[in-house]
Amino acid sequence: KTIALMIRQIDSLSAMAEEFSSFAKMPEPILENIDLKLVLTDAVDLMEKEMGQPITLKIEVDTIPVLADPHQLGRIFNNIFKNAIQAIPDQQNSKSIVVRVEQNQKNVLITVKDNGIGIKEMDKNRIFEPKFTTKNSGMGLGLSIIKNIIENYKGSITFESQYGQGTTFTVSLPILNS
Repeated sequence: KTIALMIRQIDSLSAMAEEFSSFAKMPEPILENIDLKLVLTDAVDLMEKEMGQPITLKIEVDTIPVLADPHQLGRIFNNIFKNAIQAIPDQQNSKSIVVRVEQNQKNVLITVKDNGIGIKEMDKNRIFEPKFTTKNSGMGLGLSIIKNIIENYKGSITFESQYGQGTTFTVSLPILNS
């Protein structure tokens, strides 16, 4: 009986691991020439409605042409915005999330700055690891997945954080050559 029970448990764990793995896989991107400004505006609107937290969006350019999958870009910014909102304690009086978009000759830089609790020094090296989370909910896949998406677009994601004062994530993506 014990061996049969162990085999059923192993099969169950194996099935769960397979489901987890397939959940984490991203569909193939459908690349389009899109204006990143529209994706960002939609993502900000969605997060404000869903989470009830205002987000300040400062875009200093007219259009931002990138070659990307708009759904994947939406996923990137929804994840970063949601993390920023969740990093600010409910009881905190002054809540601020500012998204700034700047452009140089080759890249667009999107910074998302919050005044939440920040990231502890001991967690900084693990922040993009799959299955790492500091929250009470979630699987810890969000930042790992979006880092992978951004790097597939030949971009980068970095962050600066001071515990007790907030975090700033910076996403750099190449601009589509005109």
